[in-house]
Amino acid sequence: MAQVRSLSSAILVLFALLFLPQASRGQSQPAGKPAEKSAAPRYNGDWWLSLGGWEQYGVISGYEDCYGFEYRGSVAFTKEIQVYIDELNKYYLSDPALRKQTVSEALDLLRKAGNDPSAPVAGATPTEAHGQFDGRFWFDADPAAELGFVEGYLACHAAKLKDADAKFSKPASEYVDLINKAYNITDDTDEVDADKAPIKIADVLHTLKDAEPRPAVKPAPSH
Repeated sequence: MAQVRSLSSAILVLFALLFLPQASRGQSQPAGKPAEKSAAPRYNGDWWLSLGGWEQYGVISGYEDCYGFEYRGSVAFTKEIQVYIDELNKYYLSDPALRKQTVSEALDLLRKAGNDPSAPVAGATPTEAHGQFDGRFWFDADPAAELGFVEGYLACHAAKLKDADAKFSKPASEYVDLINKAYNITDDTDEVDADKAPIKIADVLHTLKDAEPRPAVKPAPSH
């Protein structure tokens, strides 16, 4: 009997060692803590240097589209896209302290656009708004370039237009999926829809902006 009681005690001790620590760890975790809202993306040098070549290409394309045709900035993008990519890489790699600057700030500096007007120039709408940046461009683009295009457009929209005419709170990757859906593009699509191909990417993107909040209804006066 003594041996049985000894064996039973050993089993109880082993059980406590195996399961009580796990219970303790479970009790120490906070329960029901709400998920924190993700912060708006910081389109700065650290972010830029983390991108691959195609995504960087898309960023400059999208930024250029927004800057030239929606913001209507006065300092045009006159160089090849790859030149701006190389200049940004060189700029951010030259001094880690510079990487806190946004891509918009760095592009302004490199392009000597610091004195650019803070509002679009009246009557300066180009004849062919948004140029080549349409459904055909989107369909032919690498998926990383598509993501970069949205990121670049939104980076310019936030920095230059202060999101005054539209707000875009979704992740850039979600807008990519929604733009593909608008153009009827899937993994099996062999050719972009001929009727949708001329539609500009920016026009599609603006259909996806956040809905404006409804004005508050004033309570009826009491009599």
